[in-house]
Amino acid sequence: MSKQFFNWLELRISEYEKARQRGLKAYKTRWKKVLAEANDGVEPNESVKGLHAPFDGYVHSWMKGDREYEATYLRGQFLPWSSEHESLSEGGFTDDTRIRDVPVERAEKFLAGFAELSDEARATVAVYTGRPYHCDKTGDHLVYVYVSKCPADLCSAIDDYLMGDLYKLQRLAEEKSQAERDARDAAHQNGEDAPEGRVEITGTVLCFKWQGSDYGDVLKMLVQDDRGFRVWGSVPKSLDDAERDSRITFTASVTQSDSDAKFGFFKRPTKASVVG
Repeated sequence: MSKQFFNWLELRISEYEKARQRGLKAYKTRWKKVLAEANDGVEPNESVKGLHAPFDGYVHSWMKGDREYEATYLRGQFLPWSSEHESLSEGGFTDDTRIRDVPVERAEKFLAGFAELSDEARATVAVYTGRPYHCDKTGDHLVYVYVSKCPADLCSAIDDYLMGDLYKLQRLAEEKSQAERDARDAAHQNGEDAPEGRVEITGTVLCFKWQGSDYGDVLKMLVQDDRGFRVWGSVPKSLDDAERDSRITFTASVTQSDSDAKFGFFKRPTKASVVG
């Protein structure tokens, strides 16, 4: 699959470069004709470096963005290009296209394959990486991959080659998380009211939050019991290893909220532990 991709990549770059050269030639021919009409039929001289005035007082006009300019040039002076020519000569993009958060191993493997392409292909499209960095959340070593002077379909293909399966896994994880949240919310809405008194709670940690008090900041947690109701209170020390979505169990004194029967406040938790 890798060899097939890089074969396609080189072919696509070659086709793109040929089309770009045809566009440059057509543009230059058209532009020389326009200049000749403004200078008594005399076309500009051409060298490997560009076009230049064939005589003193040669009239030249060009576009930069939406603005049109006109000036006269002395014999031999080079004539500035319009934006259209710059776009064709520099490629599909003048700025870098950035592919974020690529695992370093994948980036290195891609660059090795890209290095096997012809000199012409690598002169047309540039690919390079930024400085690797460590992702604290996942523990992975990641890097940004930059693609320059590259048509949009090719950039998209490179992005998919590097990250397509990771994007899919990420989407599936997000969909699963959303489905779990929806199911949890439905269980809460259809579940039991929060009980009162000394109650054994077994359920899932929904979130943690530091909250200020007269005794300093206190870590609080929101827990949804398996019966549907939710409770809020201080995290006992025995749950220091608990994380969001951890399943825990503990016994505490619960008071039902005055504004929401399915919500309660707990205090004096004991026998707390992580169960999954």
